[in-house]
Amino acid sequence: MKTLLTLTILTATFLFGYNLGRSPGSPDVVGWLRDTSSKAYVVGKDVVAAVSEKSKSMMGSEESSQ
Repeated sequence: MKTLLTLTILTATFLFGYNLGRSPGSPDVVGWLRDTSSKAYVVGKDVVAAVSEKSKSMMGSEESSQ
């Protein structure tokens, strides 16, 4: 019974969202996700580069102090 209720709620949510997305003036969620994901990728790549560079410099300072 719980599974049936959950599936009914999920189906109703999907159908309501689909109907709302087709109405005039609705936001373009797919376009927004595409732009946001590419920006998040660039920011994540920069963060990984900065962290790896900092860890390399920390490793170099520990080796020179020994």
